[in-house]
Amino acid sequence: MLKSTLIHKWNQVPVAVRRFIFRALAILITWKILYLVFLLPTRVLDKPLSHAVASSSVWVLNKYTHSADYTTKSETGNIYTDNGLAPAPLENIYFHQRNVVSIEDGCNALELFVLYTGFIVCMPALVYRKLIFIAGGIILIYITNIIRCAGVAYITIYHPKYANFAHHYVLTFMVYGLIIALWLIFSKKLNLVHAETEQ
Repeated sequence: MLKSTLIHKWNQVPVAVRRFIFRALAILITWKILYLVFLLPTRVLDKPLSHAVASSSVWVLNKYTHSADYTTKSETGNIYTDNGLAPAPLENIYFHQRNVVSIEDGCNALELFVLYTGFIVCMPALVYRKLIFIAGGIILIYITNIIRCAGVAYITIYHPKYANFAHHYVLTFMVYGLIIALWLIFSKKLNLVHAETEQ
C-alpha cells in the first residue's frame, strides 16, 4: 500500500522535475567516484588549483598593501580529519616569514565549481545559456574565493580576534551567497513544470 502510494505520488511529479532529480543524482555519483578514485589520489586538479588560489591571493594582498611582504610556499602540514590529525599538502601564505593562512585542497573551490555547474547542467535551458553561466560563474566563484582567502590572511594579521568568525562565517557566506545569486539569476526565466520541451 505504501509502495503504491509513493509510486503514485512520484508519478504526479512533473517530468522536468523528475529529470532534474535523476540528472543531479547521476552527476553527484559520477563526480564522487571520479574524484575519490582518480582525482583525489593524483591531485591532478587540486594541486594546480590550490597553488593558483594561493598565488593569486598573495598577488591581491601585495597589490592591496603596496608591498612585497606576502609570499606563498607549497608545504606539507597537518589538518584535522574525522580520524584526527593527518598530513596533507598545503599552500601556505606567509607574511614576513609568519604563516598566516594554510590553503588545503578543500578550500580551492573545486567542489563548488562542480556543485554550481551540476545545478546549471541539470536545469532545462538552452545550451549556449548554460555555457555562458557555467564559464562566467566559475570565473566569479574563483575570484571571490581568492578575495576570501586574501581577506582571511589580512584579518588574521590585523584583526586576529575576528579571524575565526570571518573565516568560517562571513567570508564563506560571501562565496555561497554568490553561488545562490547566480542560480537565482539563471533560474529566473525557467519553469520546471512546463519545461519538458526546453533543453
